[in-house]
Amino acid sequence: MSGFRLYHAAMASALVACGLTLSPIARADDETAPRSNVNNIQLQKELAVLHFKPDAAGPACIDALKELHKTQDLLQKDEENAHNQDLTVAEDVLESDFENSIEACAADVEKMCESHNPSAELRAACEKIDSLPSKDTQAAD
Repeated sequence: MSGFRLYHAAMASALVACGLTLSPIARADDETAPRSNVNNIQLQKELAVLHFKPDAAGPACIDALKELHKTQDLLQKDEENAHNQDLTVAEDVLESDFENSIEACAADVEKMCESHNPSAELRAACEKIDSLPSKDTQAAD
């Protein structure tokens, strides 16, 4: 296995494993919390599928998850330091990062879900995904 493929597989495994612990940082009085929660749940479903074969996550998915984690870390720091006025902007960026991660990982998840003879566990994880962004929708963006 080449160094790049080994790195890619290790990075994918780490991001998918960390991704399973994703949680949006939202205050109880934040009106966007339910929307963030919906995206978090959808991404959790996709990551549950990728968990069966982490190296199936493509570079776009991995990059999107890296950006999501960076934004989460930044937002957590801002919340710990002070209630910064930029917090609303950071929360909007986090929301966008969730959406980007969902879209970036959807094709990889779809390939896994359409594989021949999937295990019962993989099939169950795939069935939990209500809908993945279609390729037509992604192309229109």
